[in-house]
Amino acid sequence: MNKFDIDNLKYLFEPKSIAVIGASRDPKAWGHVILKNLIDYGFEGRIYPVNPKTESLLGLKCYPDIRAISEDVDLAIIVVPAKMVPIVMEACVEKGVKVAVIITAGFSETGPEGEKLEKKVLEIARKGGIRIVGPNCMGFFVAKSKLNAAFTAIAPKPGKIAFISQSGAFAGTMMYWATMKDIGFSAAISVGNQADLELSDYLMYLADDETTRVTIAYIEGVKDGRKFMKVLEYYTSKKPLIVMKLGRTSSGARAATSHTAAVAGRDELYDVVFKKYGVIRVYEFDDMFNIALAFANLPLPKGDRVGVISAGGGWCVEASDALESLGLKLPSLPEHVVKEMDKILPPFWNRRNPMDLVATVDPEPFKTAVELLMRDENFDILMLLGYGNFGRISNLPFLIPKEDAIAKEIADLVKKYKKPLVVVNVFGKEFSNVKVFEENGIPVYLSIQKAAKVVKALADYAHYLNSLEEMEQT
Repeated sequence: MNKFDIDNLKYLFEPKSIAVIGASRDPKAWGHVILKNLIDYGFEGRIYPVNPKTESLLGLKCYPDIRAISEDVDLAIIVVPAKMVPIVMEACVEKGVKVAVIITAGFSETGPEGEKLEKKVLEIARKGGIRIVGPNCMGFFVAKSKLNAAFTAIAPKPGKIAFISQSGAFAGTMMYWATMKDIGFSAAISVGNQADLELSDYLMYLADDETTRVTIAYIEGVKDGRKFMKVLEYYTSKKPLIVMKLGRTSSGARAATSHTAAVAGRDELYDVVFKKYGVIRVYEFDDMFNIALAFANLPLPKGDRVGVISAGGGWCVEASDALESLGLKLPSLPEHVVKEMDKILPPFWNRRNPMDLVATVDPEPFKTAVELLMRDENFDILMLLGYGNFGRISNLPFLIPKEDAIAKEIADLVKKYKKPLVVVNVFGKEFSNVKVFEENGIPVYLSIQKAAKVVKALADYAHYLNSLEEMEQT
């Protein structure tokens, strides 16, 4: 099969009909949960439960065999014991199924016998041109198709972030966590053992998917390094990719191999490849989502020069250390900015970047400072620290509506000047201005250190794209 033969992936991401083979009455069984999730999330295509022991499930007619379905079936979700999967796959080939998602475990991740079984299933599928997701996976989610075929009952809202995971448990947990944090996904895929379709194939599809703006991936290893690099070259020229690659230690690599039959490889080689192709590597899941939110919502910067506006001096010091330790630049304030701020701030303000607005209670100077730096070509990215806290912490409730209104106006400046802004507020969603920022596409972080990593990622990816443009011109 051609390395980039991904035409059938449209039947995974946009199927018109789905058969759940192994659908069950038992509410704890995978075959029940996935069928129920498909129905509850509102999949608008045809759903066919397949179970020879019952006539109906969850209000749908049940079929004894996939071949008993008179209409075409684009996608089969297989939830039967491992030893039955070859027989089921033969039936799927006869039916003309395009893609099969094998939820069942007990294949190559278990040892030689499981590996033989996996190869047998793959051989059968290839004879019929069926592409396989899994086996040993937790399903998938596609927002544009209103399709939740994952084990998690609560699906995330539609968004611009795609999520690919080699760990089913990690995928399920992160989907639930994202829902709790009100983070939207365009798609989420648990890839399992990658007997056929692998990380590279999904990335090739997502590179041209209009609903996806950034992809995050949890990986333990890749099976075809050359194919992976070729796909990275294509994908990252179009969209940012954030990877959490584990299995860095010898123990971690062994755990990865036994977990999903992954080929972990030398970790330093992954580092080299990631740097070459502009992939952003993270080591904690919250960094992965923090960075993804920025890429999903903000314009890209032109460079790595950061302007910082703060409600207090201590945060200026912390921001300086955090940003400069990551290699980011803090340009001096231009004279025209100092002159304008002199008109509205006390004479003892610091007149440098980071800007200390000396605990001014009025939110207006924050907006003025943001717009001055937005307009100035010496700054590529802005960071706003401690905005909008005085109304709550100083018990000045009359200030809160104004803080919220100015937050909306600051968010509008990002759209006007097409320059990214990240906000740090240790109180999070407890404060209403944080909700205003987030509802208007401005990500808010709980710490300066976390926000600095986000700024670094934005700058690094922008630098990578700039280097590609320079190469094209030479």
